[in-house]
Amino acid sequence: FRLIAFCSARPFLVAFASGTMAAVDLARPAAVTSAGGVLSLLEEQENTLRVAALERLNEVVDQFWHEIADYLTDIESLYEDSGFPGKELAALVASKVFYHLEEYEDALRLALGAGQLFDLSHRSEYVEKIVAVAIDEYVKLRTNNFENELKKKDPVAIDDRLEDVVKRMFDRCLEDKAFKQGLGMALETRRLDIIKTFITASDDAPGMLQYAQTSAMTMLTSKAFRERVLRTLVEIYTSTKDVNYTALCQCYFILNEPLEVAKILKDLLGRDKEGCCT
Repeated sequence: FRLIAFCSARPFLVAFASGTMAAVDLARPAAVTSAGGVLSLLEEQENTLRVAALERLNEVVDQFWHEIADYLTDIESLYEDSGFPGKELAALVASKVFYHLEEYEDALRLALGAGQLFDLSHRSEYVEKIVAVAIDEYVKLRTNNFENELKKKDPVAIDDRLEDVVKRMFDRCLEDKAFKQGLGMALETRRLDIIKTFITASDDAPGMLQYAQTSAMTMLTSKAFRERVLRTLVEIYTSTKDVNYTALCQCYFILNEPLEVAKILKDLLGRDKEGCCT
C-alpha cells in the first residue's frame, strides 16, 4: 500500500495490486491551506490520478490560482495530449487560471477547448467574463465577414466552438425570457435569423418590433446592415394580424421606398371610404 497526500483537504489511500488501482476517499479536514499536494499528482504517470487531481484543482482554482499558475505548462500539455481522458477538464482549469491572471484571450481559447464543461448555466464572474470576451470576438469576426460580403470577398471561417458558445448564450436568453438582451446581442452579431426569433418568441411582439426598430436606427452604424434589419422587420410587420402601419411606413421611408408608403396610404383611404358608405 502507498499513502498519497491528495491535498491537505483530501488524502487518498491508493492500493496497487495486479496492475489495478483502488481508491478510498478518507475524511476531509475542515480547511484547505494549499494546492501543493494536488499539484504534485500531475507528475504521476497514472491518468486516473491526474484526472482526479484536475477535478480537485477545478474545485479550488479560485482560491489557489496563484499556486496553480506555476503548473500552467503542465496542465496545458495535458489538454494538448489527444490521448489524455481529462483534456477538456485540463482546458477548463487552465482557462480559469488565465482568467485570474487577466489574460482573457488565453482564457477564452482554453474555455473553447473545454467544450461542454464550460457551462453557461453557472452564472459565475468567470463565466460571464469569458462569455463577454467570446461575444466581442464573435462580433468582430461577423462584422468583418459582413464587410467582406459587401466587397465580394471570401468570408473568414469562424471556429465552430465559438459559434457553439454564442448559440448557447442565445439559448440561455430565450430560456430566461431575456428577449431584449438577446435581440441586442443578435443585432451586434449581425444575426438576422436570431433577430426574428427573439421578436416572434416574445409575449410582446409589437413592443419588441418597436424596440428592434429603435435599436436599429440608433445603434447600428452600418447603413447596409441597418437596411437589412429594417427589411426583416417589414417582413414581420406585414405578417402580423394587427399591422402597425405607422411603424411600417417609417421603415419604408428610411428604406427610400415611397411607392410602398403610397400603397399603404391608398389602402387605408380606401378602407375609410368603404366605412363611410356602409
